This record gives sequence, C-alpha cells and structure tokens, in this order.
Amino acid sequence: MTAPLTLPTSTIPDPAEAPGLRWGVIAPGGIARNFIGTMHAATASRLVAVCSRSRERARVFARDFESDAGLATAYADVDEFLAHEGLEAVYVASPHAQHFALAKHVLEAGIPVVIEKPMTLNAEQARELFALGHQKGAYVQEAMWSCFMPHYDVIRQVIESGAIGEVTGVIAEHCQYFPFDPEHRLYAPELGGGALLDLGVYPLAFAHWVAGSPEEIHATGTLTATGVDEMISISGLRDRTVYAVQTGLGARGEVGAHVLGTRGKIDVDSWFFVPNSFTVTQFEAGERGEDLRMRFTYEDSLPYELPRHPEGGNFGMAFEIAEAARNIRAGRLESERWGAGDTLAVLEVMDRVREAIGVRYPGEEK
Repeated sequence: MTAPLTLPTSTIPDPAEAPGLRWGVIAPGGIARNFIGTMHAATASRLVAVCSRSRERARVFARDFESDAGLATAYADVDEFLAHEGLEAVYVASPHAQHFALAKHVLEAGIPVVIEKPMTLNAEQARELFALGHQKGAYVQEAMWSCFMPHYDVIRQVIESGAIGEVTGVIAEHCQYFPFDPEHRLYAPELGGGALLDLGVYPLAFAHWVAGSPEEIHATGTLTATGVDEMISISGLRDRTVYAVQTGLGARGEVGAHVLGTRGKIDVDSWFFVPNSFTVTQFEAGERGEDLRMRFTYEDSLPYELPRHPEGGNFGMAFEIAEAARNIRAGRLESERWGAGDTLAVLEVMDRVREAIGVRYPGEEK
C-alpha cells in the first residue's frame, strides 16, 4: 500500500516578527503604494522619507501613509533624500530603465537598497550593482516578491523531497492584454517597456526557482510598433528538464505554472506568483490505481495569520520586506533565498531572449 502523500510546512518566518527598519522610497507610484501599504499593515518597518521629482507628489504620498512613526519627510532631490537622518533602507520603485542609475546612487551613499523587479534592464547593470554593494558593504536585493513567499518555499521542498520524482518539465505563462498605447510605460522603449521584463520575468523566475535557468534557449516573438516585445514563446533545456514559457501584452492567458515530474506533478493556481495555493498529484498508484493528491492551501497552511487586505488584495510583499529587514540587521549583503546568482541568471536568460527577437533599449546599442 502506498504511504499517504503529505506536504511540508513552510519555513518562511512571520513577517510581523522581522526587525523594523526606517525606509525611504524613490518614485512614489502605484507599486510603491502596494509596498508601503503592505509594510505598514504586516511588518514592523515604517516609511520615513519619500523622494519624487515632484515634492508635492511626495508630500501627498507621505500623508497617505502616515503611521505611528509619524509623517514621512518629502524630498524632490535624491541627495537630500539620501541624507535623511536614520535612513536604513531604500526601495526603488521607478520604471525599469531608471532602476540602475537610482540604485547606484543609493549604494554610493552606502545605504541598503531593494529594487523593484526586474532589478535592471540587463545582467551587466545588475552585476555592477551587486559588485558596488559588496564594495560599499550595503545590502542589495531584487524585489522578486514571489520567491520570498510561503507557497514557493513549499513547492521547492516538495521537489527536493522527491515526491514527484525527477523534474522533467516546467510550464509557466504570464500573458495580459494591454491595448496599444505608445504613451503607456509598457510600450515605451525608453522606460524598458515590453512584455518580457514586466510580465515574463515571473514565469522565468519560477522556472529558475524550480530547476535552475535553462542553458539552451530558443525564442520567437512579435514586436509592437514602438519596437518593444509584444508576444514571446520561449523553449529551453537544462539537463533533462524542458521549459515552456510564454508571455505577452497582446492576449490574456491563464497565468498558470506547472511542474512535471517522473512520479507526479505540481499545479499552481492561476496567478501563480501571488500568495497562492497549489495541488500536488502523485502518480504512484494506490490499491485501486488512483492518483494521490494533496492540496496546499495558502492561508490555512501558514503557521501564523496575516492581516486581511481591506480591498480584497494580498499582502504578499510583506515577505520580501521582512527578508530584507532580517538580512540588513544581520549585516548580510544579499539574500540567500533570492540573491545575486538568481537575479543574474534570470536577467541573462532575458538578455538572450531579447537578442533572439531583436529588442534593444536606448543606451544598449554597444
């Protein structure tokens, strides 16, 4: 008789128990609102400084996120912002093309930085930032929020346990439909637009999390009238594992992820990269030949309770915020869970994909 299928417990600590840091944010837009809102709701960290090209916009953001630590100070100058007394970490939330210059400025001041994904436009830029962080003794983390979440942690544990056998396939897709608008950041080459960097980074990061990034890559795709990638299909191979990744701006997809193994499979619920649930199916037959299934339900499977989002969203960013806070307090320079090697591996794949389909951003002509 086959033993019952059981799932491991998440090893991700409660974000509420991480040290509280004094944070600053550069570029107070929509993603920054999610980040700081989550920070105040689910962690002990607090916002103390905001920097925008518009001081009034920074003031509005600060007022919206006033906390028990008081009202954050608004700045319109990056140097003045970085000189804010007691600033312990900075979150860079600007469009992709601005990540490198802004994060470099932060690191040159010796301040730890968390940079919204993708960390930079290409691997060369990210490599320089990690090197600068080590030189300055300042922590650097890509805000690849999914890879700090409990369900990703349990997925990796299931794979490493051998419950689904040898992994032979990874399938992941992130396609959304955005009507063509040359003024929108996703269609603007000068802002690092296109599907790959904004959407495709999630399935590629998932594939890397599961089995490492593919060594052999084939990519085909279509471009928009502005020259950024619209739809991309990527196939890859690493040892005996095949990869199938799709991303695009021109169609709405399942936004699903699947891991295929010689003894079973893992099916992650749609929108796989947000706090989510998944099903493990083991093909090793029981007495009647039926498959064995076990469900990981995100909220019911955590050893602690996260606060409810007032608008029905999620507080998934809490885990990356807490990861940074723990590591910065401990004096580390990068995360062991998603560090330089992981960020660079995914960016190198995206560099190769863009090369294959003919996408270059301003300043990359060399």
